[in-house]
Amino acid sequence: MTNMTIEAAQSQFDFTANTIEQMTLDTLRRTYKENDIYGAPLKGIYHYQVIERMEEICRRHNLNYEVEEIFAAQNRNKNEPGVVVLPQVEEKFGDKAVEAHILRRIYTTIRIKDHETDELTTTLVVAFHQDGIQAAIGPCVKICHNQCILSPERSVSNYGREKVSTEQLFERVDEWLRDFDVHMSEDRERIARLKARVLTPLEIYAVIGLLTTLRVSHDSTDKRLSSQVETYPLNQSQISAFTEDLLKLSLEKPQLTAWDVYNVATEIYKPGRTDIPAMIPQNSALAELLLSDKLPEA
Repeated sequence: MTNMTIEAAQSQFDFTANTIEQMTLDTLRRTYKENDIYGAPLKGIYHYQVIERMEEICRRHNLNYEVEEIFAAQNRNKNEPGVVVLPQVEEKFGDKAVEAHILRRIYTTIRIKDHETDELTTTLVVAFHQDGIQAAIGPCVKICHNQCILSPERSVSNYGREKVSTEQLFERVDEWLRDFDVHMSEDRERIARLKARVLTPLEIYAVIGLLTTLRVSHDSTDKRLSSQVETYPLNQSQISAFTEDLLKLSLEKPQLTAWDVYNVATEIYKPGRTDIPAMIPQNSALAELLLSDKLPEA
């Protein structure tokens, strides 16, 4: 769907029928602006302003960029849901009007077209949600739009254990884009390493077992276990889907590489399949695992 088609269709949202809605930046600007008691943005900055700041940084570094689809998601948090519809605003703009929606869970990618290949482009990832703001950068597989985040240094957030201020988050993005060519080359070298690592069936089964072990440890009530795993790459239902997809792929390809394994997972790290706040951390955690010496060997 083109941005023009999306924009033409975006007079309404229907989060009753859809857990995810897709829109352009212009549509996002039209949604209801959530303020504090002083009339300032509740999170210090509106979601669309975060994206605009990212655009400014791209322009500052003379990069050829495009804001891609923007996704908004509902969630099951009753205290602070991802989407709230205001009846008093609907009375003015109409039933399910875009303008009547507070959107608290936003995800988008900004495609940087410099040095694209037939296989890869680069995308700057932005997530805005109830916990805060996340940003990340990495190669993106063009044919399936699978996002790669290949190093912990390629992501940043203004909450959590490694949190920075919102301004420091934008400064980190500025650093990535200032040294865009260097970081892009490093990430593509990491992809080459993943492609070069052929995995035997036993090694693939060991990876699945390791992912299960990390998930169990993370979720354990025993702090001796849970303290060892900050972020698991896949939750249990995702591990099941990942395993099935790997088994299907193994029927089509005689050999699987670490890159194949990673790409199967990145197909899961998308809006609608992974909760927006978890998409960047889980993606980064799996890449770090596959590139580390913790990867099981036969």
